[in-house]
Amino acid sequence: MATAAPTEAGKRTAAPTDRLPAALKLGWATGAFGVALLMNGIAGLILLFSASVLKIDPWLAGLVIFLAKLIDVVTDPAVGFWSDRHKSPRGRRRPFLFWGAFMASASFAMIFTAPSFENQYVTAFYIFAALTFYAIAYTVYNIPYMAMPAEMTDSYHERSSIHAYRMVFISLGGMVAGAGVKFVLDYLGATDPSSWRVVGIVCAVMILVSMLIAYFSTASARFTAPEADSDKSKLDQLRGEFSAVLGNRHFVRLIGVKFTQLMGVQTMGAGLAYFFVQYLERDFQALGWFFLVVSISTIIFAPLLVRFSKAYGKKAAYYIAAGVNILYALSWSMAEPGEPTWAIVLRASVVGIAFGGNVIMAMSMLTDIINQDAGQTGVRREGAFTALYSFVEKLTGAIGPLIVGVALTWVGFNKDLPFDVPQGDNVNTALLLAVSWLPAFFYLIAVWLLSGYNLTEDEINSDKKTASGATT
Repeated sequence: MATAAPTEAGKRTAAPTDRLPAALKLGWATGAFGVALLMNGIAGLILLFSASVLKIDPWLAGLVIFLAKLIDVVTDPAVGFWSDRHKSPRGRRRPFLFWGAFMASASFAMIFTAPSFENQYVTAFYIFAALTFYAIAYTVYNIPYMAMPAEMTDSYHERSSIHAYRMVFISLGGMVAGAGVKFVLDYLGATDPSSWRVVGIVCAVMILVSMLIAYFSTASARFTAPEADSDKSKLDQLRGEFSAVLGNRHFVRLIGVKFTQLMGVQTMGAGLAYFFVQYLERDFQALGWFFLVVSISTIIFAPLLVRFSKAYGKKAAYYIAAGVNILYALSWSMAEPGEPTWAIVLRASVVGIAFGGNVIMAMSMLTDIINQDAGQTGVRREGAFTALYSFVEKLTGAIGPLIVGVALTWVGFNKDLPFDVPQGDNVNTALLLAVSWLPAFFYLIAVWLLSGYNLTEDEINSDKKTASGATT
């Protein structure tokens, strides 16, 4: 398929590049702080906030979260396709970052300043509307944002480096969402709706600032020209685009790994706050310290994992991260009420290996696949690849809370009690299933699927040479 002749700006910015300026990587990665705060803040708190603060039945809260995510079936491919073909002197992706930043920050504030109506179904409808807006906002920003590295560099290892920068800001955003928010809620009163409103507004401002920094700091980033207009209808183009993506065996394998892996992450994330206060009988402060150490650990291990991947391969680094994830999940099955802080911190200190490896290696492999596909076909499909990847991420984020919400309702969880009042063995068993046994099972499947991933640097470089020879 022919590609469009690049504009003068496109010619200038589309030149091959192996090294990116540190300032550019740092600026782009800053946006990950807002993305992580947005996603982790909502994913880690929405079930607890809906059920125990807004007093929505857990099963209904889980269902609302799940249904709101179904909008992504439409929006993810639409935004991916749109950003692949968008024409702008600012590049195909950056305009989406600007408007997505405002939408994303507004959605966070809408959720955590939610009113509690007398009828729980009215409250649930408000949360559904706010979560739907959040899903659209997240898509508008994150899919073009995550597509940018594939355009910014041609280097196999530089793609790991730029995602290592991103990992630092993901960790910082996760630290605010996991530790900072927990400390603030513990100080202001975790059961007081006004405390959640403060968190919602302050975090919304932080999300907006970090996302806009990424927009303004990538003005000099390389971008590629959109594909030439086709005689086919937009719908036929969309079908062809995603058919080609789903026909990529390396991508399908990677998506399988990420789906199973994220099922474990999201199920654990949905139940972890309840697990700490119900099963471990600890407070939000202990949970805050846990997330603080996780963030520090991730920042420390991110560059070490990149070095390891350069020496031994991305797949080997991914194996280590996945293996640590399994052991970490199983370790919660040995925890007891009143679990000492040192044991909680010890677990948190190794999660950085698992978290960093899972994010950095998976995203680096995704950009490898995107560039290999472009080398083979001559077509740039960053948006399409990233849209399907992002959809899997958000789908698991919907299924996790649904599983936990239904399980808590099934065992008789009482939403009218303060959420830090222990509710007995049945609730504890459901939480242990969500936080330990199910995640470990999913992580094992992910390792098995990872064993079949075999895209190498030599194969990518061979495709580049073939494509280059075909065009000369």
